Amino acid sequence: MPFTGLVVPVREAETLVRQRALQIQPELLPQDRSVAAHITLLVPFLPRERIDDGVISDLARFFSDVTTFRFALTEVCQFPGGITYLAPDPAAAFRRLTLELHRAFPEFPPYGGAFDDVVPHLTVPLAPGEDTDSLRVALERTLPLQAQAIEATLVHVEEGGTHVIATLPFGTTAA
Repeated sequence: MPFTGLVVPVREAETLVRQRALQIQPELLPQDRSVAAHITLLVPFLPRERIDDGVISDLARFFSDVTTFRFALTEVCQFPGGITYLAPDPAAAFRRLTLELHRAFPEFPPYGGAFDDVVPHLTVPLAPGEDTDSLRVALERTLPLQAQAIEATLVHVEEGGTHVIATLPFGTTAA
């Protein structure tokens, strides 16, 4: 089922995540420019057909008040359902953005309201035959991975890929 969402791209982890995704789904095009490495802020969001210039303008204003910030991806973790992820530190900035977006768009709770807590994370796909422990060893030399949050993207996810609808830079309002 197609959906939209707001994410923070993590370019510093893009190569790592994209290479692993290609091992799992080799039919993905290496030149595909969709966002692979990201930390989700709000999913699901408005249906694609309800996103217009006004919505994008509202989101641009929201994110223009957000100051860019540095963070690190510090450890390999796993959710109870088995999804492996890298944990950002500090996580509070991402959690705060998610909660502020939910206040601005109360009809869209994070993850559809499926979870009681917001856990900021960057999902890392496991390669065939790999488990969290072997992934942890494989990533040991690259962590912590330093990154900077400079923008959000509004994406549309459907079978066949993730497409960027709008790029929303942080910190564009005058101080």
